[in-house]
Amino acid sequence: MDETLAETDSQLLRMKINAHLKVLSNLKEYREEEKSRAEYISELKEFFCNLYGYNKELMEIFFNLFSPHECSAFLEAMEEERPVTIRTNTLKTRRKELAQALMARRVELEPVGDWSKVGLKIIESKVPIGATPEYLGGQYMLQSACSFLPVLALGPKPGDMVLDMAAAPGGKTTYIAQMLKNQGVLVANDFKKDRLKVTALLPVSPLQSPETWSHQRHRHQLRR
Repeated sequence: MDETLAETDSQLLRMKINAHLKVLSNLKEYREEEKSRAEYISELKEFFCNLYGYNKELMEIFFNLFSPHECSAFLEAMEEERPVTIRTNTLKTRRKELAQALMARRVELEPVGDWSKVGLKIIESKVPIGATPEYLGGQYMLQSACSFLPVLALGPKPGDMVLDMAAAPGGKTTYIAQMLKNQGVLVANDFKKDRLKVTALLPVSPLQSPETWSHQRHRHQLRR
């Protein structure tokens, strides 16, 4: 019963959203008399908050970034389930070799895209992706594709000195280390001390002899 009511409410909200978006696309032709654009926008924000579960403050940020139609498309896209992606540890294997090994374990996959030389998207798997021998051997790390981008933008090179001030839980940090190719210095820190413990005890590290610098200034050796 509750699920039916929720679905009905959702359908009603979508109808209201579509109606408001139509009005906003041609305010002069479709708006109600004496109703301003600001009123339509205010109501649309409320509909979005109720349908998608965002608070008013965050919705204000979205509307500062996007037009009403763009915001609707963005919020709808955020509802789609994201694929599982992994990052190849090129210090231990090549993406082609990793893909072949996983396909032999009945994992269906494909490259994340032309923009990444290390990412693989998992389409379907008959085995737990976080428990394969390749994963336990440090050949890849579970990591969202979007978190590859800050590291690619940084472009660390062997011999560089890098300070990561938002290191936990470690996905981007280990990608930086991977791109340093064990030649350089990487200092991994985080605003929250407790989160650093996760970084210091990563089960899969691309480094052969990495170190992180913790809040208490103790060095933690990451496992290979």
